[in-house]
Amino acid sequence: MYSIEEVRENYKRFTDAKIENIARNESKGLRKEILNVLKDEITRRHLNPSLINWVDAETKSFNGLERQNLILKIQNQRCPKCSEKSKLYGFETHTVKSFIIETNTSRNEQILCKNCGKEAKFNAIIITLLAGWWSIKGFLLTPLTIIKNLSNFLFIDKISDRILNLFADDLTGSFRRYGTDDSVISRLIKWKNNSDDNTSY
Repeated sequence: MYSIEEVRENYKRFTDAKIENIARNESKGLRKEILNVLKDEITRRHLNPSLINWVDAETKSFNGLERQNLILKIQNQRCPKCSEKSKLYGFETHTVKSFIIETNTSRNEQILCKNCGKEAKFNAIIITLLAGWWSIKGFLLTPLTIIKNLSNFLFIDKISDRILNLFADDLTGSFRRYGTDDSVISRLIKWKNNSDDNTSY
């Protein structure tokens, strides 16, 4: 592990574009002391001061009662699929599609009401049953994927807690910048559901 002074010297050698990229895209994963080095470097170079605000927003995570209130607000939104006012959950679905020599596997996370989430799971199972068997790899993965989707029904609350907490963490910066009003949360849920659609692995 590099010392803070070594990190500081490395940052001094980076281009302005590299520093801006770290601030915008990598700051969330940096240790507190390295964040201070990053902010010092932004100031020293007279880069856009809004970068420091961006770093602060991205790295000021929600904790304790503040996190509980945010998760509760997320759960109390209208379902983005059916628009019903029903408690929202985080759902995980897996699908397999095979075409002789090619196998496509995907894992999706969506925030939905329980009815829509179960429907999404059943759809993933049906797609896998119909399209998963048609390659050697697919033939092996299809039963495992179906079992995984079915077994996840036993852990809806546990899986939901993980997905909702990751959602809060991943979008910390957006919540800090734009607030936690219903309109903001609803828009971010729809964005997540669309961006996670058909994520291959």
